[in-house]
Amino acid sequence: MFKLITLIAIGATLVAIAGHFTLFGAKKTNNKVRRSVRRFGVLEILLHALTVFSFLTLAATGLYAAWNAQPLRGNLWLLHVALGPIFTLGLSILILSWARDCSFEPCDWQWAKRFGGYLWGDKHAPASRFNAGQKGYFWAVGALALVTLVTGLGRVVPLFGPAGQDLILWVHRLAAIAFILAGIAHLYLGTLANPGTLTAMITGKVTPQWAKDHHPLWVTEPAATLSPAKQAGLTRGVKSFEQK
Repeated sequence: MFKLITLIAIGATLVAIAGHFTLFGAKKTNNKVRRSVRRFGVLEILLHALTVFSFLTLAATGLYAAWNAQPLRGNLWLLHVALGPIFTLGLSILILSWARDCSFEPCDWQWAKRFGGYLWGDKHAPASRFNAGQKGYFWAVGALALVTLVTGLGRVVPLFGPAGQDLILWVHRLAAIAFILAGIAHLYLGTLANPGTLTAMITGKVTPQWAKDHHPLWVTEPAATLSPAKQAGLTRGVKSFEQK
């Protein structure tokens, strides 16, 4: 049953992604200007990389166990259990770091009405440092992480009878599948659908035009989201672009 649910869910997600890209394509930005502005700090980049790596490993080992209808054993079990706290720690720090920037604002309603320009209207909807979709993803990931953490601990430290443990396992697996589907969509939106986003997450930098197209309110009000040093760098970059 779980295999069927997994296949249908992942297959439907991939079909939806392929259909969207075929019908609507990518959000294009003129990135000919070589100047760049800082979007993410080094710590943010490293923490994001750590959470991605640990998440992928947890997902792979978890799916392996579920697909073979048997619990993890040996080194795979140790790897899964060891990476759980690492993933939780990295994600927790990111949540604390980005919670303020991911608070919903009036402009997010405008973004939501246009569905971010992914299906209709202007492709570049109003957004601050993170748009409404990214904020929704952020809080959904936090909730799913909490569910998988609690149910994972319930598997490591069994407190219930067989029926209760089976229920915990099912909740853990379903939350993990939802997490994986969200990750697949996140990967698509951060690569093919929005060129330049993956580069921003690797180098921490974007072009002024990319920032203006995707996060115009973040560009016009950098003081709300960046340190004084980064504010100055962003302001100089945008002014240089505008003068050009």
